[in-house]
Amino acid sequence: MVIALKTLIEIPATATAFANIYLAARNNIWNWLFGIFAVTMYGIIFYLTRLYGDMSLQVVYLFFQFYGWHEWKHGGANATALSVKQMPLSQYYILSPLFFVLFGGFYFLLSHYTNSTTPVIDAFTTALSLIAQWMFCRKWLENWWLWILLDCISLYMYSYKHLYLTTALYAAFIVLCVMGYRKWRKALI
Repeated sequence: MVIALKTLIEIPATATAFANIYLAARNNIWNWLFGIFAVTMYGIIFYLTRLYGDMSLQVVYLFFQFYGWHEWKHGGANATALSVKQMPLSQYYILSPLFFVLFGGFYFLLSHYTNSTTPVIDAFTTALSLIAQWMFCRKWLENWWLWILLDCISLYMYSYKHLYLTTALYAAFIVLCVMGYRKWRKALI
């Protein structure tokens, strides 16, 4: 029953997640709407497959969907639309140590308080995803490099968990991330 339910949810989750990233790569604000549906469905899928770090991440992503939508629409100067920018150097000094703190915290929680079968990789992808999502909401160009790295790692994790549609989706995400980086680089002000 769990396998059938997982697959039933995975089909529309994959479609909406693909639309989300496709629109994001095209710098289209409507990506956030598809993201709301995708993260909700993937939260359920990751619960069913015991990827608790990823499940928790979907809850945070849901918040980020609304925050990012607002920022892209009103986060620029004088509450105008946000433009693509390079990440300020000061953010490297904040986000790099934050990644290690998040990774350590998630690893501790996953390895001590859940029955996760992949606590290291789940903690790593969860921590780095939070950093990448924050950068994406701020429209910092460099977010795409983190997503490419995450998508490559996620290919292994999701195939290990027999989430084959999701594995294929993350392979497509790599292509979309490269497209997104190129399009955003051209839009750089």
